[in-house]
Amino acid sequence: MKGIIFNLLEDFITENFGEEKYEQIIAKCNLTTTEPHVGPGTYEDKDLMEIVARATEELKISIPDALKAFGKFAFSKLAEKHPNFVKPYQHPKPFLMTVESVIHIEVKKLYEHAYTPTFIYTDTSPDTLTITYSSKRKLYDLMEGLIDGVGEFFKSPIQQTHKIYQKNGAELCDFELTFTADK
Repeated sequence: MKGIIFNLLEDFITENFGEEKYEQIIAKCNLTTTEPHVGPGTYEDKDLMEIVARATEELKISIPDALKAFGKFAFSKLAEKHPNFVKPYQHPKPFLMTVESVIHIEVKKLYEHAYTPTFIYTDTSPDTLTITYSSKRKLYDLMEGLIDGVGEFFKSPIQQTHKIYQKNGAELCDFELTFTADK
């Protein structure tokens, strides 16, 4: 997992619960990395999940709720940090359809050894989209939060459901999205 995700998680916790609470959470973690996480660095996925698990214990919230809230928060920060990815778009659907072919490619250029999920799009109608998500990390709740963050950013709420299933021995998740009709 790239350090930028750890940095965003730290920002999420400190902005919502305070720096002291973040320090308490980190003190309870058994991390493989003892030095600070830096954006371009690569760290164990289990370290991120350890921080999330300790945070949810400390803050008395569920892991799915925490990951959704973090995803929503992270999207706004990423859009602020990389405005060129979102500026050309007025609506969330065309933006979302660029994630695999533009954003994931740029992430891999910026961050050596970055592992991104794979998205396959099914554009079923003007106000719907299915994103088939495939990743060894299976961060479905984080993805749900990111999608909510996209809708909030574009001021166009996105209704979503998701379905996890097996295909050819791989676990996939279809995110069925419905967009608010433009007025």
